[in-house]
Amino acid sequence: MFHYDIVRYKYLVLIGFLLVSIIGKAQTTIGKDDGKNGPHTITVYVNDAEDKSQLIGANVIVKENGEGDITNERGRTRLNLTSGNYTLEVSYLGYETKEEKIVVLGKGTIRIKLTQSAETLEEVIISSEGADQNVRNTDLGKQVMSIATIEALPPFVGEADILKSITLLPGVSSVGEASAGFNVRGSNADQNLILLGGAPLYNPSHLFGFFSAFNTDLIQDISIYKGGIPANYGGRASSIIDLRYKRGDQDNWGGKASLGLVSAKASLSGPVFTEDLTVMVAGRSSYSNWILNAVNDAAVSNSSANFYDLNAIVDYDIADDFSVRYAFYRSNDDFSLASDTSFTWSNQNHTISLDKNFGEKFKIELSAVDASYNFGIVDNSPFSNFTIDSKIKDQGLNFAAKYFVADNHDISIGAQTKLIKIQPGDLNRVNPESPIEPFSVKNEKAMESGIFAQHNFELTKYLGVSYGLRYNTFRFLGPNQVPVYDPLLPRNEENILSFTEYGDNDLITDYSGFEPRASLRLSMTESFSLKFGYNKMYQYIHLISSTTTIAPTDVWKLSDTYLKPQEVTQYSGGLFKNFNNNSIEASVEVFYKDLQNILDYKDGATLILNNNLESDLLNGIGRAYGVELYLEKKTGNFTGWLSYTYSRSERKVVGSFPEEIINDGDWYASNFDKPHSLSIVGDYKLGKRTKVSSIFTYSTGRPTTYPEAKFNYQNGTNIAYYDNRNTFRVPDYHRLDLSLTFGWDTENKWLSGDWVLSLYNVYGRKNAFSVFFDDIPGSPPQAFRLSVLGIPFPSLSYNFEF
Repeated sequence: MFHYDIVRYKYLVLIGFLLVSIIGKAQTTIGKDDGKNGPHTITVYVNDAEDKSQLIGANVIVKENGEGDITNERGRTRLNLTSGNYTLEVSYLGYETKEEKIVVLGKGTIRIKLTQSAETLEEVIISSEGADQNVRNTDLGKQVMSIATIEALPPFVGEADILKSITLLPGVSSVGEASAGFNVRGSNADQNLILLGGAPLYNPSHLFGFFSAFNTDLIQDISIYKGGIPANYGGRASSIIDLRYKRGDQDNWGGKASLGLVSAKASLSGPVFTEDLTVMVAGRSSYSNWILNAVNDAAVSNSSANFYDLNAIVDYDIADDFSVRYAFYRSNDDFSLASDTSFTWSNQNHTISLDKNFGEKFKIELSAVDASYNFGIVDNSPFSNFTIDSKIKDQGLNFAAKYFVADNHDISIGAQTKLIKIQPGDLNRVNPESPIEPFSVKNEKAMESGIFAQHNFELTKYLGVSYGLRYNTFRFLGPNQVPVYDPLLPRNEENILSFTEYGDNDLITDYSGFEPRASLRLSMTESFSLKFGYNKMYQYIHLISSTTTIAPTDVWKLSDTYLKPQEVTQYSGGLFKNFNNNSIEASVEVFYKDLQNILDYKDGATLILNNNLESDLLNGIGRAYGVELYLEKKTGNFTGWLSYTYSRSERKVVGSFPEEIINDGDWYASNFDKPHSLSIVGDYKLGKRTKVSSIFTYSTGRPTTYPEAKFNYQNGTNIAYYDNRNTFRVPDYHRLDLSLTFGWDTENKWLSGDWVLSLYNVYGRKNAFSVFFDDIPGSPPQAFRLSVLGIPFPSLSYNFEF
């Protein structure tokens, strides 16, 4: 009996030891014991266990006291706990709920990874907002797109495209294929501020718009502001496209790669020595010339088109509440025509940002940005070869502070300043014997600054208010030479009386103005709300172009003595309703824009290498109005959305002299006025690794100007006569795209990727990018349609992780 008791005692001791060991291993110890009971600040990060992305809006609850919070835009939240043992319950829509036992000894950090639920594995889309935020917040005209949503769309030549995805949203359109840039609610392409990791991007496209200049592997999500724009954004008059970078993997090194028919990309990230220091690098390049060379047309087969872009992001957590980031971006395009003409353009950005939290209530952000955009033309013809080089340099400092008064109540203040330098164009000859005379357009320089305050709060459960005020100053600086025109005659070079000289940093002219912003949310029920918004914005930089899309031949121009800042005032309102437990979103938004000091050009204007560009430009006014419908199904095997927009965008130019009046002073359609736009997007999951996707788009043809008569002169010269602008339209645009994504699981990661088979322009619609006319003797001018891609275009790509 005694022997049995001893054996039982040893057995119980062994079991107890094993239980203690298991429990000890199941617990995470946080902090170091400093002899103080606390409370201690515990920082909790929540990530996806597979791709390590931050889970924004995840619930973190302390089971012992029921307290908790949701993770912010960095997938982070903080808890204040005294020393002791706790159980954290972490949950997120579409993921398995996880309980994490912790032992708190002092201040520290814990990272919790969630695994997607087996039942909803195919339905999860990580968003930077809660499922009902479209109804509950005060944001009006704002939409957030996740990379998962974009990558689910049928790709063009095998690669997901951020800009093309944005144009599927209501109120956003482009002029067609091969169009760099886009138009938001009836505004010019230059009125969109595109921020990549906080740095402005002047040309967001590769290959004249066939590809976006963004590598989706590095992007967390994209916020699109069409109205109700917060006061911390300024400098452009129409919309904000804010792309936020991901953070590199803090646990292990790994990467992604994609191989397509015309391009490839790869990214790699991981920790360096410690999880507090992470690095992410990525590259993308094209190899499309083999397609051009295979075309049985000498003009095409002797052409070339190449691009690449590079990214590097370094994050370092100096402390739990203090982090620093450096981001680098470079893109380059080189497009050569068989006619010996080459077009080049490149973006390069450096960004350093610091993020400091002072407890749970207050944080500051400080960033320095250096952005540049170079673009040029090279003519390699034998006798008159030349180069035209243009540059933009944008260097700025930004400061913002935010105080969290309470839940759903915060106040932000900040200041921003930047120096902008523009080299409009330098003409140089390549061959010393060339008859081309070197010429340089006067460089421009300006300081643009702003201060802002923003207040967001909920008065009650049913009433939310967001309002802000921004004050801008713009100083156009020397050195420069400003012409003085005869006030009694039209503004052209023949009527210049004299020039006024300004030295370096001398003030030539300045502008300033207040930009009020406000939005109001009235909740009728938990799933239905009304919203109203107002915002006013100034823009001090202008894109001068005779084309309908951003191109290397464009000229960027600062506001000066003659060209005033663009001024846009927008009024908007909307109904927002969710159905079926927030799985279906619906909205109807209306807007009206008043545009002042917009630019158009005189007939026969010279836009390139013009030292007195203001003499060929006209100031006018504009208006834009419309209604936007949006319906999205967010969960289930079938997801997708439908968006429809009816809108008008019109201009009016009435100067003091006949040559300064367009269309007899009547309202006329802008170049991108497209009354009807429809997008239908669908994604159906056939299995765990198999899905089909489709996109159908339709829009009214854009306005254009056709000749209305032809004059025949005795010497055989034929001249077309053009009357009013934009009174005709190119044919309506419509297109269907399909894709099939499939893959299978193997033990080899390299072979466990996804194949994407896509077909662009399924039924071969010859959509007109432009309509031009050619003269045929004895007949009226004949119209011809230019279709950039008028045939079905298949592609295949392979995406994998390593």
